[in-house]
Amino acid sequence: MDYTFSIKGVTDIVCGERCTSTPDCELFHYDSNTCYILNYPGIGSIHITTFYGSENWTGGCSVDGYPLYGGRFCMRMFKTRKNWYNANDTCNQDGGQLLIMKSEDFFLKKEVIDQYGGGHLYWIGGTDIETEGDWIWNDGSPIRSNQWEAGNPSNSHYAEHCLEFGPLMLNDNSCLTPAFFICEKLKY
Repeated sequence: MDYTFSIKGVTDIVCGERCTSTPDCELFHYDSNTCYILNYPGIGSIHITTFYGSENWTGGCSVDGYPLYGGRFCMRMFKTRKNWYNANDTCNQDGGQLLIMKSEDFFLKKEVIDQYGGGHLYWIGGTDIETEGDWIWNDGSPIRSNQWEAGNPSNSHYAEHCLEFGPLMLNDNSCLTPAFFICEKLKY
């Protein structure tokens, strides 16, 4: 087994948390109270999103129904279609917000969506409603990403001002289009 380091006398939860706090860690192996942070997949390796992506495990999140992923964030995929405004309202009423995918968590959140999202498009929390071409997250911070789908943002028909994600990249779409959506809450 090729590993970066090992830690003895820890639980599987601590092992997963250690992986999330180690730069570029995506895999670990846990055996007999020993945690191995892996460089490459191997027999018994656990991908971090598989470990933290259990729909039944909500430890560390403030409300049931929001599984903890990667030890860092709690998110819920809604499989009902709403326009962006109604999706945003639903997240706010639930005590959360539409998902924000800043660079520090972008690829981990992307992987969770790829794994559990079923290949659908989801509304997430970004718009250029206030100023055309000035994309911001719902928290007011600028969207700085090179993860746009080819040719996007396109503002097709001068009517695409809300951000959706999936199955591979970011895309702008009409805010009135019904789509699935993802809410997130801060872990406590």
